[in-house]
Amino acid sequence: MDPESDEARLFLASCGLELCVANGDETPAALDIVQQISSAYVEPVVTVPMKAPNPVEELGRQWHRVAACQRLAADDGRFLILLAGPGASARSWLCVKDSVGRDLPARLLKGNGSLEFIALSIDGKRICATSEEEDEYWVVYEEVSS
Repeated sequence: MDPESDEARLFLASCGLELCVANGDETPAALDIVQQISSAYVEPVVTVPMKAPNPVEELGRQWHRVAACQRLAADDGRFLILLAGPGASARSWLCVKDSVGRDLPARLLKGNGSLEFIALSIDGKRICATSEEEDEYWVVYEEVSS
């Protein structure tokens, strides 16, 4: 998704995300982060069984809790996001602000057809992602490996 396109702005707005300027901070390549997060050694910090009541809502609560505890968003609310889908690792990061502040996985599921995404702090040092595994949803938190 070209961050300069009207399509990107409209899609992000439909998900409650405002496209921002990243201010030229250096960030790791999306492929590097995808590979790190996809490692067999990555463990979730939270799991939500798919059979739980309202599992997507619970996933959203847990992702927002972990992201807040780890200070994923900058003081002004900006963070970087990589949306799931074909060719995701070849895309670039989108700098966004979340104007809603809750239920991000559910909003992305509604707009993108997937609740999986990778969020990265503006400084490129902290990752907080969601994924769908065999019978549960995961929230993954990792520090970016050097």
